Amino acid sequence: MEIVYVGDLCESGTCFHRLQAFRRLGVRVRAFDVGPYMRAGGPLLRRLRDRLMAGPAIGRLNRDVVRACLETPAATRVWFDKPLWMQPWALDRLRQAGRRLYSFTLDNPFHVMNEPGWHLFRRTIPCFDVNVVPRDSSVADYRAAGAGAVALFPVPFDPVVNHPATPWPPARSVDVSYVGSPYEERPAFLAGLADRGIALRVGGERWGRHPRIRRPGVTLVPAMYGDAYRRAIWDARVNLAFLTRSHHDPCAHKSMEITASGSFLLAVRSDGHRAAFEEGREAEFFGSVEEAADKIRFYLKDETARERVALAGCRRAWMSGYANDERIAAVFRHTDPELGAGLTRRAAEVMASRRRELGLE
Repeated sequence: MEIVYVGDLCESGTCFHRLQAFRRLGVRVRAFDVGPYMRAGGPLLRRLRDRLMAGPAIGRLNRDVVRACLETPAATRVWFDKPLWMQPWALDRLRQAGRRLYSFTLDNPFHVMNEPGWHLFRRTIPCFDVNVVPRDSSVADYRAAGAGAVALFPVPFDPVVNHPATPWPPARSVDVSYVGSPYEERPAFLAGLADRGIALRVGGERWGRHPRIRRPGVTLVPAMYGDAYRRAIWDARVNLAFLTRSHHDPCAHKSMEITASGSFLLAVRSDGHRAAFEEGREAEFFGSVEEAADKIRFYLKDETARERVALAGCRRAWMSGYANDERIAAVFRHTDPELGAGLTRRAAEVMASRRRELGLE
């Protein structure tokens, strides 16, 4: 199997991680990086382009994607990762040339947080042969927008990037950590924990805009990616995860990354989290600031219980088909059973080998 993979290929991003998963599965990949097109021009031009979804860079991107795909005749499938800039004419041209088109985005294009630029993507939904979505609630929205086949790709972890420390457990020097964006109720929630005497390390972009979080007991650190992000998870005794409620997410992407990295997860209680991890044995959940604070105090005092939950959650993530490689294989089992069967066998081999390397068998 050979594909063209179109996405923003920054090596610390999850789009690049999915590209690497295809390669681990034995797929020949021609990579097309949209990053240089996305970052062309000055800040004002980029903001205007992202709002209007028009301009020379977008036209050039579409022409170059079509050219790259047609120059790779063996690649009869094209995987687009968050294809906000693709125009209907270009996708129609590729389908007329016999290419089977897959679209994937972790975001929810029907429930976005004042984010511009989704109007073009919503117009192109019918142009893809398969729309791949991370949540059940998106299936009806995509079909109402004209989608044909819709396949599920629940939030994953990456088995190369998100893995437990060796030796395990690592020395943990931070009591409670949250690394992520200040969306929705998160600033108020973390401020509430700080008011209850919980010491926090908070990392990510834009936290400086939230004065409520600047108080004793809260340490703000810059955004962390790649190895630094994994070390931040390892360093923390308790790692917090929230849901992006405006996206209708049932389970946090971060919850998969934390558990797969062999660290203790304390997340918002939801049906999705409870389906993925057994509460009290593989992870802990909360429904209020008070419940979260109580559980933090308990597990900070009991290292044995905390590391037992962390290890059980890690094994659950690694043994349950949650990795990128396994999620990709499942998409093709749904859309192309014969091809999917081969990818599933290869994914099982890849994951078994990785578990042996990490001592998780």
